[in-house]
Amino acid sequence: MRRLTSIVLACVMATGVACNNVGHVEAKESVESIVEGMSVEQKLSQMIIPSFRTWNDQDLTALNSEITLALKKYDFGGVILFSQNTKNATQTTKLINNIQKAHLSGGFKSRMFVAVDQEGGRVTRLKTGTQMPGNMALAATGDAFNAYKAANVIGEELAAQGFNLDFAPVVDVNSNPANPVIGVRSFSEDPSVVVQFGTQYVNGLHSQKVMTCLKHFPGHGDTAVDSHTGLPKVDKTYEELMKTELVPYASLATSSDFIMTAHIQYPQIEKEMSVSKTSGQKIYLPATLSKKFLTEILRGKLGYQGLIITDSMEMDAISTNFDKLDASVRAINAGADILLMPVGLTSAKNLKELDTYIESLAAKVRSGEIPETRLNESVTRILRTKDKYGLLELTGEASPQKAMGVVGSKQHRAVEWEITNAAVKYAKNDGVCPIEKSSKVVIFYSKKDELSAIKSGIKQAGAKSVNYVSCENGVDASADSAIQNADVIICISSCATGEELKNTANINALIGKAKTHGKKSLVLSTNLPYDLANYNNSDALVASYGPGINVIAAIYKLFIQKNN
Repeated sequence: MRRLTSIVLACVMATGVACNNVGHVEAKESVESIVEGMSVEQKLSQMIIPSFRTWNDQDLTALNSEITLALKKYDFGGVILFSQNTKNATQTTKLINNIQKAHLSGGFKSRMFVAVDQEGGRVTRLKTGTQMPGNMALAATGDAFNAYKAANVIGEELAAQGFNLDFAPVVDVNSNPANPVIGVRSFSEDPSVVVQFGTQYVNGLHSQKVMTCLKHFPGHGDTAVDSHTGLPKVDKTYEELMKTELVPYASLATSSDFIMTAHIQYPQIEKEMSVSKTSGQKIYLPATLSKKFLTEILRGKLGYQGLIITDSMEMDAISTNFDKLDASVRAINAGADILLMPVGLTSAKNLKELDTYIESLAAKVRSGEIPETRLNESVTRILRTKDKYGLLELTGEASPQKAMGVVGSKQHRAVEWEITNAAVKYAKNDGVCPIEKSSKVVIFYSKKDELSAIKSGIKQAGAKSVNYVSCENGVDASADSAIQNADVIICISSCATGEELKNTANINALIGKAKTHGKKSLVLSTNLPYDLANYNNSDALVASYGPGINVIAAIYKLFIQKNN
């Protein structure tokens, strides 16, 4: 399947030596020549970004022989890495270098997009790097330049390890408080705030020559269903979308390299229907498979000229309702340039499935069901984007030693701490904070995975007498004795979904007990801040807008600090 492109051969014939700088002979001509010399299979492969999180149920942190052969055989446009692939900066950098080497050894002369979902906050794949507090926390600071600073740090750490594409920022307008998948990943429920902070985020990544991807077009902020597990529906007109969901895309369409689609039905806009392969019921085509959305609206009305990439084709919204091949054909014909994870590569069996998948797609092209001109449009966009970022040059290996010094550096941690502290906000403070470090404090929590960050915040604050009590299984009589022995009680509320927002009984019971015993109570929200509206009887309400470093900073700020 692999063969040298015609432009490389032309360089050899003209000069007698190999051409080492294919991408910068003349960008438009060289890209057109490359596309002209590609087979149908090569073009389709350029339009695929696969993942290989695990291999035979083990985290894949180094290339094995099977994945190496696949990268040589197919001209994938890129790959996406996840936390299973990225254990530390040195290992990650070596893995990415070897991915690029394996790909180039197959004969197609361009490097790959190497992508990751490094949004900051709740979606942070590189656990050893500087995480940053996430989008809603950034907006809570009130200073859009903080979005630039956060993205600049994220971009520098990604670039140092060999990543060149970040699937960020999320520019969904979180207009539905019960949204189960976006929430604090959004900057705001106000489109103008999303534009303001999203613009700075894009600029921050671009300052490190890392490509950006706006997601999830045309908007995932008003859904009550997670498209990872179901097929959401938003019953809005185009005019309504233009007032809210589409505002960020209309403003940022000229500045982002990629836009990622959403697997969401919009029945008032896309009226074409299909039959779900699982339920047998009629469903509307989701935006990912809709020519009306991708070509007519995004390219036509909004004037977007960059790359359109689907959200993962393995997500339930697509995989449980559409045949894999049919969904891929629909997405390509709708105007998608790249299919994200249409086939998961986790075993030798998947490699055979990949062979069949690409052969079947190629047959669809040769039969005319997918026009080859549609492939040519997408591959030309892909290679022009690669040329813009130097990926048609064959060198550019990242340094593991440099990555070690950059990723999670002291300077980056300082920026993270400054921004995260600025994001902590009081919705109410009736004589509770700042808490004296010598005060007796009891902290009630319900999620074990947050306890580490809570204790780190207490250590950072220097609090002397703290009791930690789990209320995962409800509030029992032991809570009374804990409260009686405390000066202040802190209740941790962590709500990520609409259903969780309804679960107020435990915390309200604790607030009531604190009042009965004449103690001050404080509720700390560590996810969606909308939960605080349920606890007006508490003496203090604080939002951190996310887990991890956000919780550490919030706990730290509750106590009297030096120089305050």
